[in-house]
Amino acid sequence: MNSDETSFSQERLDEQIEHPSAQLAPADQRLVQDLHRTYQAYKRQNAQSLQRAWARVEQERQKQGVRNDNASLLTPSLLRERKTIMYGRSAVKRSSHSSIQRALGLFAAVIVVAMLIGSALILFKTLSQQNAHSGDIAVGNPSATSVPVVNSAGIYITYPIDDTHTVLSKVDSKTHQVLWTYKNGLSLGTPVISGNTVYLGISDGQAYQSHLIALNAETGKELWNISFKSLAMRDERGDGPYDMGVITVPAVSDGQVFVLNRSGTVFAFDAKTGKANWNYQSGASALVKQYYIDPLSGKRKFSGATIYDGGSPVVSNGVLYGALHNTYFALNAKTGKRIWSINLSDEQQIFTDLQLVDGVIYMASYKASEHHAMALQSYVYAFRSKDGSQIWRYDTKSWVTVAPTVSDGQIYFIERVPNFNNGNGSSTLRVLNTQGREVWHKDYNDDGIDPPVVGDGYVSVSEKTYDHTNGKMLTHTLHVYAAKDGKVREKDVDVDPIAIQQGLLYVQQDRSILAYDVNSLKVQWQAQYGVDLVDRTGNHMGRLFWVVIVP
Repeated sequence: MNSDETSFSQERLDEQIEHPSAQLAPADQRLVQDLHRTYQAYKRQNAQSLQRAWARVEQERQKQGVRNDNASLLTPSLLRERKTIMYGRSAVKRSSHSSIQRALGLFAAVIVVAMLIGSALILFKTLSQQNAHSGDIAVGNPSATSVPVVNSAGIYITYPIDDTHTVLSKVDSKTHQVLWTYKNGLSLGTPVISGNTVYLGISDGQAYQSHLIALNAETGKELWNISFKSLAMRDERGDGPYDMGVITVPAVSDGQVFVLNRSGTVFAFDAKTGKANWNYQSGASALVKQYYIDPLSGKRKFSGATIYDGGSPVVSNGVLYGALHNTYFALNAKTGKRIWSINLSDEQQIFTDLQLVDGVIYMASYKASEHHAMALQSYVYAFRSKDGSQIWRYDTKSWVTVAPTVSDGQIYFIERVPNFNNGNGSSTLRVLNTQGREVWHKDYNDDGIDPPVVGDGYVSVSEKTYDHTNGKMLTHTLHVYAAKDGKVREKDVDVDPIAIQQGLLYVQQDRSILAYDVNSLKVQWQAQYGVDLVDRTGNHMGRLFWVVIVP
């Protein structure tokens, strides 16, 4: 962060708080943009709270990016919290001063904690390069090797091995031993397993160089590797550069791999060879411009821009569905030709990623200007997939920044009231039927409840409360509900749900994976993976980023 004095004017204070990145060096701007988007609702004042917040973000990415294409696409279980996906983070030590701390409020709290706590440095740097960045294709058609028929069942995990690199390992489902590990010197995104192939993105955050790769699921051997050009731009005030080449987690269907980048371009590649098939310009952008009314002139003025990443495309019956900013669209998956495209009338509403079930698209949207207390309005929607027309809309009273989960005729999502005043905030797990009417709900004294994990007729969330003044965790509870009526069983344990499959509830605790019997909540097995990273203050920072369970 620049050390020169930064002044804040009363007329533009809200705007400067909302978009402080103009004050920073380019490397810091990327970190600030992502931190602001993801953590504007949180004032973590101690290392324990900060680490917990980052854990939610890491696992939330899993939810954002992965989709199940019928039975053939094997995806990660639900992640916990959108966010808001975090791309392009830089781990740079930042200096600040008291004027910024006072003006930036909750956002500065995160930055100040990062400065005071050396333990956050490793984590920030690791997270900064774990996502796949891509733009226009920079190289010719990649060479490919033949893919044998293999057994893709297993547990796929990504984790940091130092302060800048992430690797992917496959774990045997029965022995729980690591079968292979893939690393190439860069950082890896969320893996998607389809058939006998693993697809994921790789990024070099320093060079803005990104790749989409395919691996043999049995051996971890690289099958093909596509390079993308960097795609950077500045906003109309000259702030930036913003990395607009960042891609979503891949979606796989009918022999093709699809990704959507921040500039609104959909790319389609041959799943076997990596050959480019087509691309489509949606006209949408993840860089959302925001404005304020000048109190002196009464004119609308540009206040800045913020990145709000889109979710992975979804493909069904030969049609690709995608959403970015306030635009959602449908394309012919074979040709890339547009079928329909619709914009919300409110330019400040941001779509989450989407779910497609029985010909209906389910999404949520939330207000871009989340800094303001009156901007909590969110909506949950059901749209007809054939033409994009709205079936119903459920109006919420607080933030819904993560896509709803749809399972067995019910829709699950988390509403949250952020911690504006150094309290715990609050969250609500809300369950609707497919007509948009509430079935049941549960309230929590925690604004950081992760999106629910749903499966086998059960719903699971983890709740934690904190004493922010003294930096202590007060409670940690694993809730398991009957999906039908919300009847609950609880366990006093500090873990985060990953998936519910075949009678097992998988949870994560730092570097460990545990499998509980979903009925008795007794541990069936547990194992530890990854690398024990220790920072200069002695804190253990090693953990798992994404966990994908393929039965």
